Amino acid sequence: MPIRTCLVLPLALSLMAGSSAALAQAERRLAPVDQAASMPDFFSFRARLQAAVARHDTAAVLAALGKDVELSFGGERGVEGFKAMWKPEAAGSLLWDTLATALALGGSFDGQGRFMAPYVASTWPRGTDFHIAVAAVAPGVQVRAAASDAAPVVASLDFSILDTADQAGEAAGWTAVKLPSGQTGYVRSPLVRSPLDYRVGFSKVAGRWQIDYFIAGD
Repeated sequence: MPIRTCLVLPLALSLMAGSSAALAQAERRLAPVDQAASMPDFFSFRARLQAAVARHDTAAVLAALGKDVELSFGGERGVEGFKAMWKPEAAGSLLWDTLATALALGGSFDGQGRFMAPYVASTWPRGTDFHIAVAAVAPGVQVRAAASDAAPVVASLDFSILDTADQAGEAAGWTAVKLPSGQTGYVRSPLVRSPLDYRVGFSKVAGRWQIDYFIAGD
C-alpha cells in the first residue's frame, strides 16, 4: 500500500458508517492504545528515538528518517526538506516538543506491520468527524466555563471525544469544546488532540525501522 494511502486510510474510514454518529456524545470515548511493545525491535527503536528527541539530538533524528519521508500533503518530502521545514538546529525549533508529544501518545500497528503514532490518529473511531472533534488524552480533564484556570469547572473528561465549538472567546492555550448538554466549555489545549494533528508513521525497510512520514492535516 502506498504511503499516502496509509496516511489517509485510517482517517478516511471515519467517514464511513456515518449513521453510527447518532451515538450520544456522552458515550464517545477513545481509550489510549500503545501496541509498540508487541514488536520488541520497534519498541527499542522508538525508545532510542524518544531519548534522541529528549536530548535534541539532530543527527540521531535525521538518521531515523526514510530518505523520502513525507512532510506535508503539498509535496514536501525528504531529509533536506525536513531540515528546511523544522530547522532542528535553531533555538526555539518546534520539532522537539511536536515530535515528543506525538511519540508519547502511543499508537498501533496496521495489517502490514507499520506503526502509526499517536493513537488518537491510528484508532480514531469510524463515524466520528475528524475535522471537528478532539479527544481528551488524559483522565479527569477539567472543562471550564471560560478560558481561564480561575473559571468554574463545568465537566470532567475521561478520554472523551467532543466536538470543538465556535472559537470566539478562545484564548491562547485553550480549546473550546461543545459538551453533550450543548454548553460550550474550555479545555487546556495540551489535554485534547485532533486526529489531524501531527502523526508519525514507521515501517521496517531492509531490516531497519524508519520514519515514513511526519505530517499534519489531510
